[in-house]
Amino acid sequence: MNFKKLFNNEAGVSPIVATLVLVVVAIAGAAAVGTILGSFSGDVSDQANSASVASSASTELLIAGSTTVQPVTDLVAKAYMAQNPGIRVTVQGGGSGSGVAGAAMGVIDIGQASKTVPQTELTEKGLTKYTVGGSAIAIIAHEGFAVDTITKDEITALYNATSSISGNTSTVTTVVQRADASGTEETFAKYATGNKDVDNAGADGSAAGVDFVASNGNAGVIASVASTPNAIGFADFGLAVKADGVIILDIIDGKLYEVDEKKVLAELKNMDGDNYPTGLTRPLNMLVKGEPTSVQKSFIDFMMAPGAMEYFEKVGYYSAVKIAA
Repeated sequence: MNFKKLFNNEAGVSPIVATLVLVVVAIAGAAAVGTILGSFSGDVSDQANSASVASSASTELLIAGSTTVQPVTDLVAKAYMAQNPGIRVTVQGGGSGSGVAGAAMGVIDIGQASKTVPQTELTEKGLTKYTVGGSAIAIIAHEGFAVDTITKDEITALYNATSSISGNTSTVTTVVQRADASGTEETFAKYATGNKDVDNAGADGSAAGVDFVASNGNAGVIASVASTPNAIGFADFGLAVKADGVIILDIIDGKLYEVDEKKVLAELKNMDGDNYPTGLTRPLNMLVKGEPTSVQKSFIDFMMAPGAMEYFEKVGYYSAVKIAA
């Protein structure tokens, strides 16, 4: 059964296919495939037909995973297909976990993950990683917020829903978190609370004196914070810095970190650096099973070329070329 062709044809996503995927899940023990199928069935972003790579092993690419990487891949895919009229590219979401699992199981051609994927995991799953760019996560507040700084302890207190909130964040009335699983949330949660996610934040929110609101995607979080006085949240830096209605808070973690593009780029060059709060920057990765085919490598090379910089900048990210400059 050709999973990729079925997913590319929305009419092909039937109860029979769903049953088959459940069998695959049972055999392989990868529950993320269900997430992949759910995303594939209704989120086809870009498709086109062509033949410039007739000698390649495949003339179609199915790319899926991180919803953070997805917007820039959408733009790159359009430009790539215009220059390669023989390759059809379909771009999907599904989350970073689905991107890793889908690539490892071979149900997608290229997986996307907006987080660090340990080498041990890459080796175990037989994946090859390409870092095509990077982004940073910013702590944002409503534009009318009384101060422009926040401490690491205050961030932790807010997202752990403790009763020890004080100082700059004592006036916070609403904490916005992600409703959907994502590399953005996972990266932020590890920094803020040491956990994989913050979905349980707010369980004792009454003690903290704040309300917890869940929003989907970076755009949803930004919109929620912008429309709610005294609200705080987190979102990709490149998108937040361009957004109306919110401010980016500088972070105090032993010393003051003034969050700006120069410091973001400095840490993306060196993930262990201290120019920006380590832990709030992350790579944008593409993953393939084993060695890439000529078509897979062609697309990845296109995405990492200088000409793709404009697409990263358009959605607020940084291309591998700019990070290395």
